[in-house]
Amino acid sequence: MNGRFALVPLAWLKAHEQYVETRVAQLVHHFQVRGAIDYAIVADERTGTVIDGHHRLEALRRLATTWAPAFLVDYADPRISVHTWREGEKAPAKEEVVARAATGDLFPPKSTRHDFVRQLDPVDVPAR
Repeated sequence: MNGRFALVPLAWLKAHEQYVETRVAQLVHHFQVRGAIDYAIVADERTGTVIDGHHRLEALRRLATTWAPAFLVDYADPRISVHTWREGEKAPAKEEVVARAATGDLFPPKSTRHDFVRQLDPVDVPAR
C-alpha cells in the first residue's frame, strides 16, 4: 500500500467518529509536555477522512494548531479494511465512513477499526 507523509491543514481533516474526553485531555497534556506529536494522523488522501487518530485530531484542535502531521492513503485501496471494536456489531462500509465524515454525523467513539498498518509499504523519510 502506498502512502505519503504530509503536513496538512487541520481544518481539512474530517472525523467520522466521536472521541473520548479523558483520552483527549491526556493527549493534550502529553503533546504539551513532549513538545511533539508522537504519531501522524492517518487520513484518506482525497477526502481528508480520518482513518486513525480521532483523539489526536481533537487534541490538536484544542491546542489551536493550524497544521497536522498526516500519513495520507488511498482509502479505496482494498487492503484497507474496516471492522468494529464491538463484538456482535456489523462494521460500516467505507462509503458510510466517508459520508459520516462529510456530513458530521459521527459514529460513537471506537466504532470503527481499520486494518492497514501491516499493509503499509516502507516510506523513505528525507534526512535534514
